[in-house]
Amino acid sequence: MSEAAKKLGDAQIQERINEAEEALKNEKIKLPKDVFKRAAEGLMKINEKLEKRLPIFESDFEFIEELKDAINIVQQYNEAIENLKGGNLYNPEKPIKGDKKAPTREEVVTTLHSKLTKEQKEVISQMKNPVLLVKPITTWKRFAKNLNSAKKIRQNSRESEWTENEKDACITNKITGWEVGFVEGEQELEGRPGVLGDLIKEWQEGNLAKKGAKLVTNNEYMLLMARSIKKGTLIDKATWSILRGESREEIIGKDRRVSYGSWSADVIAPRFNVYDTDAHDIFVRFRLAVMVKI
Repeated sequence: MSEAAKKLGDAQIQERINEAEEALKNEKIKLPKDVFKRAAEGLMKINEKLEKRLPIFESDFEFIEELKDAINIVQQYNEAIENLKGGNLYNPEKPIKGDKKAPTREEVVTTLHSKLTKEQKEVISQMKNPVLLVKPITTWKRFAKNLNSAKKIRQNSRESEWTENEKDACITNKITGWEVGFVEGEQELEGRPGVLGDLIKEWQEGNLAKKGAKLVTNNEYMLLMARSIKKGTLIDKATWSILRGESREEIIGKDRRVSYGSWSADVIAPRFNVYDTDAHDIFVRFRLAVMVKI
């Protein structure tokens, strides 16, 4: 019997009803109207089945997962937008002419609900600390400026090539679109020793990648860095994470080198294309990301 077809006992039913009702009563959480409506209708159907003494199954409470996801997004949305204000990467109170406006809280909830697959949601559930990112599509220089506003960074890395997403933005330096999703925000990740190229190939052919997991990009990593500085929980202070070129599927660049990000000697140093794929005996850490376009 599948989990969805599992018949629930009285105590389990009441526990889930209480969980949904508490979430809906929380006035601090401004849920999108469609999410609120579906949850309210779901509770109504449960009550109707109870009145008719009909059996209730796990699948009857599927609306709770959407409710939980929406609450998580709503709770993180303001922080995600606030994290963009440094260096005027994006400030809704002081918009830059020509920049595309950021998605609203409701648009983010709706987009992630409609576009994330079941497998991608499983990937997010496996993250130790899933952090919501609302990411503008623009040049990496604007992300670097945003990071600089949080703490002066060492500009000792090679500039990354213009990517497909950046081609339209690079001429005007404007925001041409937005992506939203979750990335792994855990401070330090466990590493795996071995040959860099072999470990990357193994990861790309593995279960998480097949479910839709990507690696954090250079720009996403700079947003995570800025966030971690402001919260006083620096990521990768003792380690480093493999990165993926912005808007590229490939982790390994054309020059057969790999990007990585780290914090070193009290200086933030986002680095691009610095490790050769045949590097031996290094600990590789894969920082997961699941992002979709608005």
